[in-house]
Amino acid sequence: MQHQIRRIPVSLRRQVFITDYIAYIQLNSKFYVVIFMKNKSKYKISFCTVCMNRAHHLKLTLPKNIKDNQDYENVEFVVLNYNSKDDLDEWIKAEMMEYINKGILIYVKTKEPKHFFMSHSKNVVARSASGDIICNVDADNYMGEGFASYINNQYRVNQNIYLAVNKETAPRDCYGRICVWRDDFFKIKGYDEGMLGYGFEDFDLRNRLELLGRGEVHITDLDFLKAITHKDAERLKSEKNAKSMDRFFINHIDSARSSLLYLFEDGVSYEGIIAMNRLLNSTAIENLFLENRTFEYPNSLWKDCWNKSSWRREKQTVFIRDKENDLVLEPLENEQHLFQLTAGNDVQVYRQVVDRGESNNMIMFFSQINNRIKMRRNRESKKITVNISFGKARLLKNFSKNVKLN
Repeated sequence: MQHQIRRIPVSLRRQVFITDYIAYIQLNSKFYVVIFMKNKSKYKISFCTVCMNRAHHLKLTLPKNIKDNQDYENVEFVVLNYNSKDDLDEWIKAEMMEYINKGILIYVKTKEPKHFFMSHSKNVVARSASGDIICNVDADNYMGEGFASYINNQYRVNQNIYLAVNKETAPRDCYGRICVWRDDFFKIKGYDEGMLGYGFEDFDLRNRLELLGRGEVHITDLDFLKAITHKDAERLKSEKNAKSMDRFFINHIDSARSSLLYLFEDGVSYEGIIAMNRLLNSTAIENLFLENRTFEYPNSLWKDCWNKSSWRREKQTVFIRDKENDLVLEPLENEQHLFQLTAGNDVQVYRQVVDRGESNNMIMFFSQINNRIKMRRNRESKKITVNISFGKARLLKNFSKNVKLN
């Protein structure tokens, strides 16, 4: 392209640089015809953002994202208030009504969810968009100046694509950035609402877009991929898994495996084994054998299986009933945070996890591993659509209009 621009007559170069789209027809070695494509060549782009108890992030990112892309005429920003309990409504009314009145900002709210449900919320906000292209932008993400024009340019060059990040080079907080034709999003029926935890719903969507025949194009300019950094506790604070766990325990089996026991407030328990993939052939800490193979993920759930049971508590003793045994978990005398788990003649010692950082790691593993397993199974079965229906919700649009998404 630069080679062609240099060979265009000087009198036309300024027009070339200020015009969004150009086409060249070479008549001979010296003369070109330059065709300028007007507004109809600009796809309508919908930037979709979900917010639940993250107004403090959106207050920083949304005004900046609108300002950085205000020169692109055919754009809308769609924000879903997913029953947020902070001051999101008040801030939108006080600071952002100008953009609502201009049609730049679409603000929808649902009062139905009790907890944050990633896949469902993203489907609701996407269904509320009207653009040709839907782009998910997390509430903590900055889009960068000219991102809308960049998206449009990519789709003018090749329509058989979707845009996403390269997880090897992009910041983790931008993994959810993905741009897709609205028609394609509806064909595959959105994000998998069978994924109830955190993460991997975006990579699953990418897998299914590729099964649809769309090619992946990476967003490589890091100026478009900036975000407010924060800890995992912030990511998980509104999730059902994080809010409904009663307590959890760990038992170290060997150098590569540990048994994790989660007790939920609703009386359901999950026990499973986390495995460190590179150490599975080690027999002891003193004889570590690091696998030379590379693994997509450092940890896995042994046999992809949780033992789901019910539990009840009497004082400090926990009684767990599974399919085969009645288990008893009781504190060891004079041992802080240590518990003895008895199943018939088998006795194991578990440590209760009380450290906040370790607790967040255990919650994150539980939340992510279930989604990861679901993603892999979708990929192996080559499923393009996974939902019967998606993004169902009752909404209030722009504080005035009731909308029902069936």
